[in-house]
Amino acid sequence: MKDIISKRRSIRSFEDVPVEKDKIDLLFEAARWSPSAMNAQPWVYVYASAGETLHSAIAETLAPGNRVWAAKAPLLIVSLAKTNFENDTPNNTARHDVGMANHAIALQATALDLQAHMMSGFDHEALERLLQFPPDVKAVVVMAAGYPGVAASLPDPFRERETAPRKRKTIDEFVFNHPNT
Repeated sequence: MKDIISKRRSIRSFEDVPVEKDKIDLLFEAARWSPSAMNAQPWVYVYASAGETLHSAIAETLAPGNRVWAAKAPLLIVSLAKTNFENDTPNNTARHDVGMANHAIALQATALDLQAHMMSGFDHEALERLLQFPPDVKAVVVMAAGYPGVAASLPDPFRERETAPRKRKTIDEFVFNHPNT
């Protein structure tokens, strides 16, 4: 599993190759098995492939910096959270649970030789109006997904980011043991 986790990247350059339906289904199967508080499974996903009207409409809600590259991705996936449980009480862990399902999608994508880049830079209200879900269903992230492409096809500064060495904090920088134990 460590190999899959370390191979996952947030790329911006995708091949102009459609993602096969069976692979799309496997992405959502991974989300399906994610843990959630009280097994609520508060995730909702909407996806669109390049060339579909919905793909263009989702891309239009992206922040300009994301739209430059993400609109070219063969697959756009919108993740949404049902912020209430079935009994209408607030689900305070809904976004966390959707984040776990999104991570499962990203790992499954990596296992399938795809990559998925999660973005919070989009017009949440415009996207929610576009998709017309009830008011308690809130957009969490949009993912651009597909087969990795060539970084040289990206404009600067994205090309530089794509080819820069990957930097991660060391475990000692974020893991601590309570001093009184």
